[in-house]
Amino acid sequence: MPGLRATFDQAVTRHLSAVARLAATRAVLDTTSETGPAPEAVAAETVLGQRLRAAADTLRREPGWVRIGEGRLHEGGFPVMVPFPGHAHLRLSADAGDPRVAGLVRSVLLQTLATRPPGTRVLAVDTETVGAAFAPLRPLMDAGVLAAPATDQSGFTAALAAAEGHVKANLLGDGGGELLLVIASAPALPGALADRLAALARSGSGSGLRILAAGVPELPDSVDVTVGDVMRVGNPPNAPFGMRDGLAVPVVFDPPQPTDYLTAESQRLADRARAAAELGFADLIPPDLWREDPADGLATVIGRDAQGVVSLRFDDETPHWLIGGRTGGGKTVFLLDVLYGLAARYAPQDLALYLLDFKEGVSFTEFTPQPSDPTYIPHAKAVGVESDREYGVAILRELDAEMTRRSVVMKRHGVARYGQLRVHERLPRIVCFIDEFQVLFAGNDRLAREAVAVLENLARKGRSYGVHLVLASQTTSGIEALYTKRDSIFGQFGMRVALPGATSVLDGRNTAAQNLRTGEAVINVDGGVAGRDRRIRFPNAHADTMTLFRLRHDMWERRGEAPAPTVFYGYAEVTLEEQPEYGALVASDPPEVLLGRRVDASLRAASVRLDRTPGRHVAVLGSDRAGAQTLAAAARSLARQQPTARYVIAGLAEPGAVESALAGMAAPERLTDPDAVARVISELADHDGPAYLIGFGLDLVTLDRTGQADLRRLLRRGPGNGVHLLGWWRSLRRFMEDIGGTSGREDVACNLVLNIPGDELMNHFGQSAADWRPRPGRALLLDRQAGTQDLLVPFTAPDRT
Repeated sequence: MPGLRATFDQAVTRHLSAVARLAATRAVLDTTSETGPAPEAVAAETVLGQRLRAAADTLRREPGWVRIGEGRLHEGGFPVMVPFPGHAHLRLSADAGDPRVAGLVRSVLLQTLATRPPGTRVLAVDTETVGAAFAPLRPLMDAGVLAAPATDQSGFTAALAAAEGHVKANLLGDGGGELLLVIASAPALPGALADRLAALARSGSGSGLRILAAGVPELPDSVDVTVGDVMRVGNPPNAPFGMRDGLAVPVVFDPPQPTDYLTAESQRLADRARAAAELGFADLIPPDLWREDPADGLATVIGRDAQGVVSLRFDDETPHWLIGGRTGGGKTVFLLDVLYGLAARYAPQDLALYLLDFKEGVSFTEFTPQPSDPTYIPHAKAVGVESDREYGVAILRELDAEMTRRSVVMKRHGVARYGQLRVHERLPRIVCFIDEFQVLFAGNDRLAREAVAVLENLARKGRSYGVHLVLASQTTSGIEALYTKRDSIFGQFGMRVALPGATSVLDGRNTAAQNLRTGEAVINVDGGVAGRDRRIRFPNAHADTMTLFRLRHDMWERRGEAPAPTVFYGYAEVTLEEQPEYGALVASDPPEVLLGRRVDASLRAASVRLDRTPGRHVAVLGSDRAGAQTLAAAARSLARQQPTARYVIAGLAEPGAVESALAGMAAPERLTDPDAVARVISELADHDGPAYLIGFGLDLVTLDRTGQADLRRLLRRGPGNGVHLLGWWRSLRRFMEDIGGTSGREDVACNLVLNIPGDELMNHFGQSAADWRPRPGRALLLDRQAGTQDLLVPFTAPDRT
């Protein structure tokens, strides 16, 4: 390398020496008589021209020098090289409205990128031709090397702001490579903007910024080129060409480069930039697991851009992330890269993950145990796959409650920030990933309003307590429940990630995400404003299956006491036998019948206590056959706790479910005749328990006035005598008639509603049931005495067909 450096320095010295001697020779030629220059002077000029061509041939392959045209001699010419971007900025007196200038701007830009290592970024401005000067360089825009040109004064102002941010970052030691500000044309500059441009020129030279500006009145520390019929080139700063004010010869423009060449060269440079930005999944993973400290934030490598490796952070500046991208645009891959990167860097004691997916996808299933692989990611606490809105809101409530708990701990220790709390207690940072989050806010019902309220609280306060959100979706627009809260919520999401097909994640005037390809993303840490973008490429974790397999198993083997996550599969049926509470049942009085799995953070079984309080009966309502399966599961759970009780099974419908209920009972009484059921109701109305009447299809029992009176007496007196009814009515109207209408609604306190719409429930259960939207595999448990409404996955039989 020292030899190359010496050769380059010698070439520069020869070039400058020859230019200086040319200036002297030119001065002699300019004073010759009208008969023309002396032959010996022309010969000397020709020799100098040869030396300049040789020096230029060396310089054109070196970074820091570019050709701008040809210097004209009396005989022949030579390439004119100027020290851009190596030692000076470059100013052209005319703008890209002159096609010759537009061609020169493109040529200089391509020469500069070709001689610099990959990583140089370009901010472009062209107000005169509305970006046309850069149109042939489109491949560079697609690769993220060249930003979409600013075409008006606001865009120009944004470009200046981005350049200022780059300079400040470099001055603070947090530099981001080399930046070119290329102004093909600019609007009329008021004093303030002109001063900002001049300040950038003065400070940018040592801070990774170079400026090529056409059509601006002045630019400090630049080579000035005056454009007329020919160009006149001024002296570079601190390195004059000679005794004159500039190069002693006129410079003519090179012929325009064909569009095909410009596009091809742009594509070559774009491909080179992409290749330099490529990295594999293994590059995201640190050599040693769990070595990072989350006190000041979380960080992970996510990809590369033309400048190098890109890391993203959860901290006070970017506490929450907003991610957008169409289906098939790489959103799942990006999320998995982030998740594995974080999990590899932070121990489960320092990082807790909550993962929610609301659409038909498998984004997070690999973080959970599977039949073919019992391993799991020990950081995961709760995972929802194709989740219900209610489950998502329950998880948000859990996180909100955790913030409250942490606030109490902070007060006890006299601290106000998570980082300070870590000195006293090792509480983990929490990151909640929500894919297709817009489902949470579908419609504008009570649940959507609650989701908005809890999400807003988490977004505003989470950073102080180490709680972070990642919201991912195809779009954030058109969400009715967020109309009045959009700014207060999304204003907290400084980190924006735009993937192919993203809409409304970036500012409306920011076009940086246009033409993204799969595996690419735009990263913006300033709320999506234009000019603060980095275009990256990120790897596909599933393309490196061995690294992924080893990482997952290494973390699982080191899990210590970290339990498997609770997992909610929104599409899955649930059986009584797979619920842990069923296996733990023992003889007890009063018993608690199990009806289904709660759709909440705990995923525990929903139970109804059958004590001697009035109204402790259970009605399953709706024609869905799942009602019979749920009633059978309730019967089996009851039999485990009351093995010696009297059981009367009215098997009027769904014989398969009836058989399932009978299987757990020692000596049940089975009835199949509706008249026999009416008689046993009369008997049990005055019976002492423990006794249970379990009726499948009670709407098939036709009760006369005496029978109705017996049933109502049973409902009112039964619990006090230890007698309880568990019944399935397929018709809500028939149920209401049997119990005596509104006068009897308190007599059956526990109701499990299946496929009956909320507007039909209101007369019996009140306005609170109006939001119920029945759907397969879900039931609503209403307990009048507890004043609760719980969404359940009702139990089905293991052999349900």
